[in-house]
Amino acid sequence: MRKLLIIILSLMITLVLYGCTKPNNSILKGFYQSEKTTDGYVIQVSIQPEENGFVQYIDNREVDSGTYDELDDKEYNLNGKNKTVKITLDKDDSFEVLIKKINGGNPIKMKNIDKVPTYFSTKFDDVEKYQKLLEE
Repeated sequence: MRKLLIIILSLMITLVLYGCTKPNNSILKGFYQSEKTTDGYVIQVSIQPEENGFVQYIDNREVDSGTYDELDDKEYNLNGKNKTVKITLDKDDSFEVLIKKINGGNPIKMKNIDKVPTYFSTKFDDVEKYQKLLEE
């Protein structure tokens, strides 16, 4: 009887410790990137949770930036200077964005590449062309 009690107690402690140490990967943080869209664009979003900020890129060109609000569990509003987007973070730490002028108006899946935000400082002459893609 004593052995059974020790085994049950050990199992309970192990399960509690496992539950406490399991990391929560489903938090909006880091660098997200799409595959190449049907029209050849790559979308990137860099999320900085300490500042509740984000920067959105199309083909490494900064097209929007701003702050974000957590609406509900895993739902966020990205409040940009050019556009506001509502996203829902999936279990695999990805989300979808809809840019009507890209990918035939179909949702674009953004996968988390790294938990560290990445920024591009290269200056391009055609940024306005890419910013117009966000217009409705």
